[in-house]
Amino acid sequence: MGIYEKEWTLNFTQCYPNGQLKYSELNNILQITASEHAEILGFGYQAMFDVRQSWVLSRMLMEIDQLPKYTSTIKVKTWIQDFTGSRSIRNFEVIYKDEVIISASSLWVVFNIKTRRADIFALRTDHMEFYRDKVSTKHSVEKVEGNVDFNLLSNYKVKLSDLDIVNHANNVKYMEWCFDAMDPKSILKGSIKMLEMNFLKELNYGDEISILEFEDRTFCIQKDGRIHFLMRVSK
Repeated sequence: MGIYEKEWTLNFTQCYPNGQLKYSELNNILQITASEHAEILGFGYQAMFDVRQSWVLSRMLMEIDQLPKYTSTIKVKTWIQDFTGSRSIRNFEVIYKDEVIISASSLWVVFNIKTRRADIFALRTDHMEFYRDKVSTKHSVEKVEGNVDFNLLSNYKVKLSDLDIVNHANNVKYMEWCFDAMDPKSILKGSIKMLEMNFLKELNYGDEISILEFEDRTFCIQKDGRIHFLMRVSK
């Protein structure tokens, strides 16, 4: 199955008080859909765990025309654009009433759960189907500039509820922490049209982090002065 499709009906826990889908839940929906596709292709969590590997998200780009709302049924389509042995580009489309309302592209890295470093993919790939000419976004997934003068928004300590099955903070949490530190009025307007995220270093239980911003446009998570996550917002 080269292109995978999954329907989602949005529930109240996934939505903001204005009824719109949370940006972090959008990220979560995309990743769960990708995970299900990976399971079908034979390189889901258990298959990867058996060879001491996991997929970790390195970069994500979302282009948003509109956010779906509570009780809406959306369809998410995903496919692998390219694979190089240790990195994979995976694309997405979110469809509502036969119209693409959100497009996304992501870069994933093969992660060795023992060494905690990038690794060469250990499983078979001869059955994998790639769509090298099938792009979903107008822009490409790029590096977010982090060499700017950030201002502190808040501090946070990583909790048990932030961890996932790979025993580190799930990347959706990085996004949540930044949005929780922002002015809620700016989020509830639903005016964000593009989100670019770079996941640079993992975070673990008990880590003390700082959440920072630059000109209400670029957000950063640091630990001991080192950047672990960057997110650029365009309206």
